[in-house]
Formats: sequence, structure tokens, C-alpha cells
Amino acid sequence: MSDDIGELVRQAYALDTAGREREAIAFYDRAWALGGPADDRVAFLLGYGSTLRNVGRLDESLDILRRADAERPGDPATRCFESLTLHSLGRHAEAVATMLEVALALKAGSPSLLRYARALAWYRDELRGAADEPENT
Repeated sequence: MSDDIGELVRQAYALDTAGREREAIAFYDRAWALGGPADDRVAFLLGYGSTLRNVGRLDESLDILRRADAERPGDPATRCFESLTLHSLGRHAEAVATMLEVALALKAGSPSLLRYARALAWYRDELRGAADEPENT
């Protein structure tokens, strides 16, 4: 396997796009071990985090997706993939709250979301509280 990060990322993306996540993960892992790409890093982290989830490496997936969120805070795509991982981890209240957060962030572009923003914020806050309870963490 190459040590060329660009080539590793291209291979990972090609295999991932072809639905061959179990093969793609080796290329993602190697690229990450070498420091990951400098260009379009968030896209790499999203692909890597999503693929980690798809192969059952859930804790690693959440860590990588949270790194992506730290690099581009509040990015809707990052938060949606994070929500999917939270759901896979059984942290359902936190997953739904995260999705509601995305919806609320996008409300300006959607009159229907804007109309219900207050109610959605209330549900998000309720779910965030439930996610903090011991049986849901």
C-alpha cells in the first residue's frame, strides 16, 4: 500500500463510492495514520467517519466526525453524519436532538421550519436533557 496520502484518499473514495466500505477502510486508516489530507480535510473526515460507522467502528466514527465538526463548526452535513453515528451507538435522544439542531440552523431558508423553530428548539432541549440522563448515555 502506498504512502502517498492523495493516492490513498482516492482509493478510499473509489472503494467507498462502489459500496466496498470494508476494503475502503484500510485506505482511510492508512491516510489517517499518515496525517490525513491537508486539502478538503473535512470531506475526508466525513467520508472516513461515515465509513467507520458502516463497518461497525462506532466510537472511532464519533471521534472522527467530532474532529470534522471542530474544523468546521456546525456544518450541517457533519452534524447529520454525527447524528447517524449517535443513533447507531444507541444514543437515540442525542441523535434526534442533533438532527433538530441541524434543522434549526437551516430554518432561515425554510418558512415551515422558521414557523416551528420555537417548538423544535423546545424538543431539542428536552432531548438534550434526556441524553444527559444515565440510562441514555
